[in-house]
Amino acid sequence: MKGRAYLKHDYLGIVEIVEEVDGISSISFLDEKKGPEIFSVEVIKCKKEIEEYFEKKRTKFTIKINFKEGTKFQRSCWEAMYDIPYGKTISYSEEAIAINNPKAVRAVGGANGKNPISIVVP
Repeated sequence: MKGRAYLKHDYLGIVEIVEEVDGISSISFLDEKKGPEIFSVEVIKCKKEIEEYFEKKRTKFTIKINFKEGTKFQRSCWEAMYDIPYGKTISYSEEAIAINNPKAVRAVGGANGKNPISIVVP
């Protein structure tokens, strides 16, 4: 692990940000901190951008993301979600078409439910 930071949010609780070698690999919600903070440039940037997002000052993230976990199919779904502009929604069917797998509607929904980078990848 290259870095880890925590963000306390009034409604969400503790948000953990984890960076591996090639970028942010996980943003998740916790009941309590898992370990010490290990600050890196990308983790600090991510924490700041998430704070700005909750303050309604940011609609696009610029952090480097690393979808290190998941299958090739799951990563393609997460990458497609990341490309959805702020304030826009699409259906699982539209996402399945976007990843060139129009019959995989239910699988897209399942993959999206396992998204390891919440908030930034909606």
